[in-house]
Amino acid sequence: MGKGRTTIEVGADGVALITIINPPVNSLSFDVLRSLKESYDQALRRDDVKAIVVTDEYDMKLTPYVIGAGAKGKFSGGFDISGFSGVQEGKAEQSGGAISIEILTDTVEAARKPSVAAIEGLALGGGLEVAMACHARISTPTAQLGLPELQLGILPGFGGMPI
Repeated sequence: MGKGRTTIEVGADGVALITIINPPVNSLSFDVLRSLKESYDQALRRDDVKAIVVTDEYDMKLTPYVIGAGAKGKFSGGFDISGFSGVQEGKAEQSGGAISIEILTDTVEAARKPSVAAIEGLALGGGLEVAMACHARISTPTAQLGLPELQLGILPGFGGMPI
């Protein structure tokens, strides 16, 4: 099992905070994608959850008023391309399997509970597409949003961009 994961915490206010944890840039490995889908589904099933915030690890001491702002400062650097080697070699199932990207973004987009991506630092490629699938986005002034795959002539294919 990989090191990437998400956590979910539900506050007394009914807001579920889903945190992406996969240092150093919170890349979206297959483990993170699966965990993100499971956390999101859990939040949707819970009656005490009224809204969902997707973010990176943060430090409330630094910026207590902007969820997502903090020491880690990387919402997501995008898809973990090292996962492609497992797919090419036929080992993806052994290393945690693959999750359909469209299933994740379709789940977020179709949710009846509002979701917000709280972005600090990097939100690149697939990370930006996950943020765009949320109903709303909030970012710090220094956030860097982008689709670097366009520089390589590759279309964004994570499922968050209409193409």
